[in-house]
Amino acid sequence: MKKGILAKKLLALFLVASVSVCANVPAVAIKPGPILSARHSSPTVKNKDQQINGTCWAFAVIAALETYLKKYGLYTGSLSEQQMANLCSHNPSDYGWNNLKHNGNFVAALACLTAGLSPISERDCPYNYNNIGFRRNLLNIQPLFFVDGIENVNKDIDSIKAAVAEYGAVAAIFIVNDTINHAVSIVGWDDSKQSWLVKDSLKNPNNYVWIPYSTQFIEVVCITDVRAFDDNLKRYQHDEYGVTGFYRDKNFAVANMFDFEGNEELESVMVNSSSPDAPISLHLAPVLGDGSPNSDRSTWQHLYSGCVPYDGYFTFSLQNKVQLNRGKYAIIAQMEQAADSSVPRIGCMMPHENLTLGPNTPGKSFILSGNKFCDVTSLSNCNSIYGFSIKAITRQS
Repeated sequence: MKKGILAKKLLALFLVASVSVCANVPAVAIKPGPILSARHSSPTVKNKDQQINGTCWAFAVIAALETYLKKYGLYTGSLSEQQMANLCSHNPSDYGWNNLKHNGNFVAALACLTAGLSPISERDCPYNYNNIGFRRNLLNIQPLFFVDGIENVNKDIDSIKAAVAEYGAVAAIFIVNDTINHAVSIVGWDDSKQSWLVKDSLKNPNNYVWIPYSTQFIEVVCITDVRAFDDNLKRYQHDEYGVTGFYRDKNFAVANMFDFEGNEELESVMVNSSSPDAPISLHLAPVLGDGSPNSDRSTWQHLYSGCVPYDGYFTFSLQNKVQLNRGKYAIIAQMEQAADSSVPRIGCMMPHENLTLGPNTPGKSFILSGNKFCDVTSLSNCNSIYGFSIKAITRQS
């Protein structure tokens, strides 16, 4: 897999999940601690061969998810890398990610998972390296699970060990040479070998290999929270292509405006942030006649208060579900800088390499400036933001 960003085009607003491993509560950030000197999570699980395509990014992420599901007794079958690669592979003239057949990273794969489009069974979409391209019919196949949490793991040895011990595996991208990167799934380690045990989709099936601790990783992620698909749930979002940038400030309030269908209740909210431990609060606000969220805080309904659990995607389950009538509401995320934390950052979708975006239309995402919410498209320093990574998950009443 060559350097560069790879990814995909998802379509927004999708149905998702219930019956959770972690009950839709954000997982606790992985804290390195005393760990065995040797540990293998799944050395007997069949490895898969990507063959001639540069789709290692999909194989690595799916392998990490398969190991997680097996570890927690949720699923022992094989999931489809083909479906993920197809949904994340568009022609350069189409909206979404393109050129994923030969270069990329995990952005598209993680967007596909958190948008509720993957995974499906490999039986429903077996691997065919000659047919890596967008297929609209794959959107009609119901996913098996929805991923509610994905952590960006620190790249030091102890943090990777802690993630593998807790969740069974991580997906990792490492530098091969000046022009090539490659993605694998780490499923174990051995201090006596000073090496990681990895599933490498460029090797023959069933062939696990060892790579040294000195390997230079550029990205490491793990799945932290998964629940089964539930077609009574619906997802509203403005970051369907994934997090490609961050908005930051010492203290801020940003909002996504959604046009809800009605006869539904707000069940949970997914956010992406790279600011662990930063205070965060979520609110529901009415929308004014001009299409902007009401900045009068007395009109806001409090949804959640706490701290960002880790760097990545996480989902806050709301203790008090909110009944939504048909119409427009804003989900507001407020973040503050704690005394011992860095400047807070929240994920957003922005133009990026190999990503084709359509017109940046107003009426989706807003930033509180003074005492008024301003549309990001009207702010010269923020008009490249297409949507904040604030997803509303609702359940049909």
